[in-house]
Amino acid sequence: MGEDIEKAPLEAMADDAVDAAQNGKVTIGDLLDSFGDRGFGPMLALCGLIAAIPPVGGIPGVPTTMGLLTVLLAGQIVFGRKMPWMPGFIRKLGVSKDKVEAARDKGQSIFSKIDSLIRQRMQWASGRAAAYVAALCCILLGLMMPPLELLPFAAAAPASAIVMFGLSLTARDGVLMIIAFVASAGSAALILFNLPALFN
Repeated sequence: MGEDIEKAPLEAMADDAVDAAQNGKVTIGDLLDSFGDRGFGPMLALCGLIAAIPPVGGIPGVPTTMGLLTVLLAGQIVFGRKMPWMPGFIRKLGVSKDKVEAARDKGQSIFSKIDSLIRQRMQWASGRAAAYVAALCCILLGLMMPPLELLPFAAAAPASAIVMFGLSLTARDGVLMIIAFVASAGSAALILFNLPALFN
């Protein structure tokens, strides 16, 4: 992984997910072990992707689950953990290697185009202080997702911001980090604008 995941985070994450398969299945535990001490960025990006991409993101319960996992991961960054931790029952969750491989192959061209826009730059905006603030934002974004699930695909807005944060942490891309902060503000505006609909 290493240098490749910094230069092409989405493509490297997809390849690592396939390579992490054990007995024909890719579990969250396998991914955590594969990503190692660089796991926070990729795992946050993965949680956001699952909740943002249709049709998976439109399945009831998926945005809420990914939002709670985001809160768990981001909370560990806030409290200074070096590697992400998940309880055993979550580590065992997974899908077949064939499905992961098919998803990687289907999205390869899109991943490549996105990766071409991501690179190490403005590292002052993606350093430790920025990562701490980004983690706080991810916690808030994750908490937004359960109520926004009541509106069709509305949870994709905070989920997309989480993807940006995850990729910016992975690739140390300060420009993308700033864009993610802006997207977070947009997500907050979305939930405020829709408060009447959410509670009626």
